[in-house]
Amino acid sequence: MFGYPFKTIYLKSDQNRNSLHQAILEKTFLSDFNYKNTVKIEKTFYGEVSNQDFKLETIGRKQKIANFAHGEIKGVENDMYIVLRIGSLEHIRIYALFLATFAVCTFFILEGLFVNYKDTYGPAYFDNQLNVILCVLELIFITIISIKSISFQKSLQPTITFFETFLKAKKIEKHEMPDIFNF
Repeated sequence: MFGYPFKTIYLKSDQNRNSLHQAILEKTFLSDFNYKNTVKIEKTFYGEVSNQDFKLETIGRKQKIANFAHGEIKGVENDMYIVLRIGSLEHIRIYALFLATFAVCTFFILEGLFVNYKDTYGPAYFDNQLNVILCVLELIFITIISIKSISFQKSLQPTITFFETFLKAKKIEKHEMPDIFNF
């Protein structure tokens, strides 16, 4: 999909659930504790962490990593799998809203060009202020989508490497996860 700034990554770790939970806690300001830095270790994220899942937003500027990471920790004993959804926007709904607004603006621009201004292409189309506003909105949305997509593509591999390193995990394909965890 054009400019889609989201990716799901699957990681496998030989650590147990508590070790993974502790590794994530060390890198995170917790929203549950009013973002207090209780340990003097440099934090990379803030958000919510449990031993089942996590929602993180990047605050560290030393590494070029994606803005948001949502993950689920699945598995038993020392056979753990992490389903990591990384993105440049927090929710896919925001991206869908940008695309829907972009599509509506495009529809009205095309309608204006082909229905209302059949004989007067060019500068006459821009005499109507609504047409100018639609064109400006169109440019703003395409710019936002493009910037988010380019930024995400540049940060994708460093983000994967970062999570592999601090979780002591390796990237796997979806089909390598046991079927019981693929839901």
